[in-house]
Amino acid sequence: MTPGKQQGFTLLEILMAIFIFAIVISLAYSSFNASFRIIDSTSSQSATYSMAKVAMERIQEDLESFYPAEEMIFSGRTDTIGDHRADSLEFTSSAAVRLHPKQKLTGYTIISYQVREDPETKTLQLFRSENPAFTDSDEKNSNSKQLLLCTNLLEVAFDYRNSDGMDVTEWDEKINKDGNMKLPELISITLRFVDSNDNGDEEKEEGRGTLFKTSLIIPAGETQER
Repeated sequence: MTPGKQQGFTLLEILMAIFIFAIVISLAYSSFNASFRIIDSTSSQSATYSMAKVAMERIQEDLESFYPAEEMIFSGRTDTIGDHRADSLEFTSSAAVRLHPKQKLTGYTIISYQVREDPETKTLQLFRSENPAFTDSDEKNSNSKQLLLCTNLLEVAFDYRNSDGMDVTEWDEKINKDGNMKLPELISITLRFVDSNDNGDEEKEEGRGTLFKTSLIIPAGETQER
């Protein structure tokens, strides 16, 4: 009785096995890669929403603390960096006014919101600074404390609605000799962030990114009289 012949795999069978194995590995890699992309995108979006929420709340609280009195200012100017709006806003705040006898009186402050370009990413950054009011410019610059509120921005815009119902992009008012100050009836704040899913294509600039927008009314009112 002769023992049976042991047959091995043919070259074609080995190649087919390798081909099937490669397909399985490719599908598994694609699935894991897609999962990681979703996780990264979700994490990036969460950070953007958190940043926008903090910035919007900070701006709103500052504007709500505005109180017109002698030498008070409210100035909003429009500007661009590259092709993007990079507006600034400056106003006098009463947030530092003493609220109870034991609190140290620091007086009025001038709150400023300014935009700069990040030299590395070429995106915009929103800064907030606070200075004592009614001091010379050198002293303001030396005491200025800037806080970085937002990064990875495409647009920072402040728009104003006047008493005639017209929307304007700039506002510059001070208390006049009669003690009156005209304030916008409505202030719109727009923050547009870089979209984490943006592939960098330069298709329509308008509408790109993640947009956050809110509007508010200054509690002090439209026109103040002293």
